[in-house]
Amino acid sequence: MLPMITGFMNYGQQTLPAARYIGQGFMITLSHTNRLPVTIQYPYEKLITSERFMVESILI
Repeated sequence: MLPMITGFMNYGQQTLPAARYIGQGFMITLSHTNRLPVTIQYPYEKLITSERFMVESILI
């Protein structure tokens, strides 16, 4: 009986921090929902680069 009780206590001790971490992650997710998108929708919007921007891709 004693190992079963300690197992339940251990489970309870692990559940509260896990729920807190999940809540913190959810709050971060909610805080990012109001931000404007940063990415460019490539086929519809092209990135405007300066005239001096010349990059040559080299595969090594």
